[in-house]
Amino acid sequence: MSEHGQERSPRAPAATGEDAGDNLEYRVAHLRERIAGGPLGELGVRLEVRGEAVLLTGTVPSAHCRDEICALVDEELRGHRVHCDVAVADASSPDQAEDLA
Repeated sequence: MSEHGQERSPRAPAATGEDAGDNLEYRVAHLRERIAGGPLGELGVRLEVRGEAVLLTGTVPSAHCRDEICALVDEELRGHRVHCDVAVADASSPDQAEDLA
């Protein structure tokens, strides 16, 4: 279904320029490369196609980084369901000493 609640014919290309060769696996593979090699340079994120949806998982150093990656994926995969389950690493100092006994 499109974002307006109308179903597209699988044989007809979308109005956004999508064609028969533009499949979700291909788009996700290029998006993985863009996240890892682009300005974000984030290697701790995984994108997986799960049926008709894309699952985004991993750990990033900041909430800002997570928000940028999730926004990028949402924008690039507009029209597909995206589940963003990216955690932010806790880099704060411990509040008590570690007991090594």
